Amino acid sequence: MAQTQAQDDLLTITLALAISYGIRWFIAEPRFIPSLSMYPTFDIGDRLIAEKLTYRFSRPPVPGDVVIFHPVEGVGSKDLFGDNVFIKRVVAVEGDTVEVHDGTLFVNGQPRSEPFIYQKPAYTLGKLVVPPGDVFCLGDNRNNSYDSHVWGPLPRENILGRAVFKYWPVTKIGPLPDYTSTAAAPAAAPAAAPELAAQQ
Repeated sequence: MAQTQAQDDLLTITLALAISYGIRWFIAEPRFIPSLSMYPTFDIGDRLIAEKLTYRFSRPPVPGDVVIFHPVEGVGSKDLFGDNVFIKRVVAVEGDTVEVHDGTLFVNGQPRSEPFIYQKPAYTLGKLVVPPGDVFCLGDNRNNSYDSHVWGPLPRENILGRAVFKYWPVTKIGPLPDYTSTAAAPAAAPAAAPELAAQQ
């Protein structure tokens, strides 16, 4: 009797672990934010859910998506469990031309509207073209982020999922704002001065 109960318990634990691992591997996984590179979207200690179905069955990454990924070879370091995962925002995709100057990100020659960044970038980045199969990722805290402006484009195959929901702290619970249309749109041009003022 005791042996049968032990076998049932072992089977239950095994099934629970298999289901948990399957969900984490194929559907979604939780993540912890260890740095300020994505501030103000994420603060240190925030926790999120990244889903893994969109890029498998619906569409590829687009500008505005916040993604978790394994960085390119030689970037970052693994933790005690052999994990090395970054989180950044996609700002350009394959074929796009990217450059940064005068505190502004330009994609295909157009300045990008980015209401989600903490500060304007204080660095410059010479013009480059995102290679086929790659994306270009930057942290929302532009001046405190180890991202594509340092180590270059990211292969899409390195992406693990798309951040969609913040579940900690409780005061911030909810879905992430969708900036995909904003991140892909040019920044608005400055308003023209009134005609009378222009004549003065």
